[in-house]
Amino acid sequence: MSGLNMTREKAAFMNISFHIGAHYTYGSTLMRGLLKNRSTLEQHGIIVPSPARYREVLPQMMKRVKNSRATAEAEQIIIEDITEMDACDRVVMSYEDLICQPQAIFHGGRLYGKAQFKLKWLRNVFPNSEMEFHIGVRNPATFIPEAVPDPAGYAEFIGETDLDSILWSDFIKSVRAACPDVPVTVFAYEDTPLTWAQIMRELAGLGPMVPIDGGLDILAMIMKREGMKRLRTYLNTHRPQNELQRRRILAAFLDKYVDEDAIEEEIDLPGWDDALITRLTDRYEDDLYEIEDIPGVRFIQP
Repeated sequence: MSGLNMTREKAAFMNISFHIGAHYTYGSTLMRGLLKNRSTLEQHGIIVPSPARYREVLPQMMKRVKNSRATAEAEQIIIEDITEMDACDRVVMSYEDLICQPQAIFHGGRLYGKAQFKLKWLRNVFPNSEMEFHIGVRNPATFIPEAVPDPAGYAEFIGETDLDSILWSDFIKSVRAACPDVPVTVFAYEDTPLTWAQIMRELAGLGPMVPIDGGLDILAMIMKREGMKRLRTYLNTHRPQNELQRRRILAAFLDKYVDEDAIEEEIDLPGWDDALITRLTDRYEDDLYEIEDIPGVRFIQP
């Protein structure tokens, strides 16, 4: 029986899929893409509410349940308010500022240090529902410059943070420690041109070959227009049989039609040089392997 026909009293006991960041990893693009697929998702019992329905109310609720779990009745009421319906199988939400505003990313000298208590509060809002977190990570060598559009604000932003100690794996471990019953799916920003369709499906809870619009959105940002046109034609005439085959096709077209200007990034921060950028990049690439080995974490491979 479809989740849309579930009884009212089961409304609180569902799956809540939450994209919690990080900032600057295409979060807004991710939600826009899923909202474009609303009708398809609803056929599968999956609801993608407008962010306006929860981005104010959730932080307020989190503050109320810092030290105790919401009652089943309160949980059901907030779910119904967010989804505007009595029942569904899965609710998909995204809010990059849930842990902190961008200027507080390195609060206390730690990458998303507020996650260890903010996510406990979030879990307390939905204690009877299954939850899963989805997180994008990004090379600190490009993540930090993106977060500091004005170099004059760099010192205040970075504070006492030791650049050589920045590890996404530490953040992911803190997420798992805060909510040990919540599985985590992680993707790398750099892989998104090839993995975007899977990222969308994983967040929505769709099968690997369910048609979904927007799976090429990131690829289109860095590929020449001629290449995208040829790729779409090829995919229509040579439909891939599985995700691996699809990735190989995308990679081949990207290699041939990449727009070099679109992937070039200028970095201009006080004290930064090529040696630091290389060091941060190498450490990040090693750290991705560390993330893969964290229990309860699923890493989306390119």
